[in-house]
Amino acid sequence: MEYKWEPAVLTGGVLLVLMGGWWRLQMLSLDRRLAWGQWFLLALPWGLWLGLIGLGIAVNFTVILWMLVMTQLGYVALGRWRRGLPVPVVLDVTPTEAAGTPFLGLAALRELFGWEHFFATELRPYRGGAIVVGNLRGNPAQVHRELTAKLQNRFGDEAYRLFLVADGQGRPTVVILPTAEVETEPVPWWRGLSLGLLGFTLLTCWQIAPPWGLLMGLVLLAHEGGHRWQAGRYGVRLLWPLWVPTAELGAFGGITRFATAVPHRTALWDIAAAGPGVGALVSGMLLLVGLGLSPTGDGVPVEPEWLQTSLLVGGLARLVLGAELQEPLVRLHPLVTVGWAGLVVTALNFLPVGCLDGGRMVQAVYGEKVLRATTLVTLVVLGCLGLGQPVLLSWGVLILFIQRRPERPNLEDITEPDDRRAFLTLGVLLLTLLVLLPWQAGLWGALGWGG
Repeated sequence: MEYKWEPAVLTGGVLLVLMGGWWRLQMLSLDRRLAWGQWFLLALPWGLWLGLIGLGIAVNFTVILWMLVMTQLGYVALGRWRRGLPVPVVLDVTPTEAAGTPFLGLAALRELFGWEHFFATELRPYRGGAIVVGNLRGNPAQVHRELTAKLQNRFGDEAYRLFLVADGQGRPTVVILPTAEVETEPVPWWRGLSLGLLGFTLLTCWQIAPPWGLLMGLVLLAHEGGHRWQAGRYGVRLLWPLWVPTAELGAFGGITRFATAVPHRTALWDIAAAGPGVGALVSGMLLLVGLGLSPTGDGVPVEPEWLQTSLLVGGLARLVLGAELQEPLVRLHPLVTVGWAGLVVTALNFLPVGCLDGGRMVQAVYGEKVLRATTLVTLVVLGCLGLGQPVLLSWGVLILFIQRRPERPNLEDITEPDDRRAFLTLGVLLLTLLVLLPWQAGLWGALGWGG
């Protein structure tokens, strides 16, 4: 009997995570334990589903739906329990020795802000500015505009940046920081490094399907152009991206940082979604054109099973190529490889992790706490699936060390995006699954996706 090491490694990894989680829970308050329980219930169905898929185990989708319903009920129950607990008096920011003195005293700040929008009750010095706790009176977006205008009238447009956020207790808090603490100026060699990495990335893109692989550069530039399109719309400045080449896909994309603060959560969502959204459109068009050109015979012969490693690509291939997939070999135009690689890169950037585009979208809609939970679950799943997929393992290691942290708060960080963006966020996560999950007849037959 052949010994299969994958289940043993997965089981050992799960046990280690559970033991580490149990040890960590003993150090937390009851409120934090319940919060971790909510995050666990939120991620459990998806983590279990992806883990079983990675092991090649088909599960009836109805079971997953029932798990979703039950875990959401548990999530609501734990939330009600948490709301019944006494609220600890904690401010989630601690001034440092270098904080200095506040630029204004509490009385002077009250006089500056007035009482009709935000009445300051507590002031602490922080990094050359101040943390101000108070009572919010009115719409957060309107209050932020009013307070920012008053601050700029007093100190000028470029001296300070005003953030309106919620502290550890959910209390409205104003954080005022010097502009130099918020905005980033690129070092002189940054642009040269970006262009150098782009040139090397185009070489790795070329080798995935010479010479058509160079069109992968079009996907990357469209992705970056989407970010800059929306960033310009909201007056946000971006640093030049640092491109990440890879032999398997040509590139993982680019690491794009904000040079200035983002005005609000809707802007964060729009900037994050625009890049991979435009990249997905370009990749999808390349894939469809490649599938359309494949019947002409100008392509590379491959086994049809190769197309089954992606649910979305396999479904599109069935629609376009039809009966040709019944042959032992099918010819595919090189544009299929380029478009497919572009979709995979887009899906990897849509993962709900840290500073990835998908992570920024989740943070904008659901907040930082939910993002931390999805980051943890996604990294664990990537680690498990990466045992047999070097691309996923490489991507997981990269984001673990570079991209795992959430984005910094927005200038007005209380108002949530509208329901349309929340719905589209779930649609993006579904698209990610369709691109990355393999075609499995036993699993998807229940959904009518073929056999």
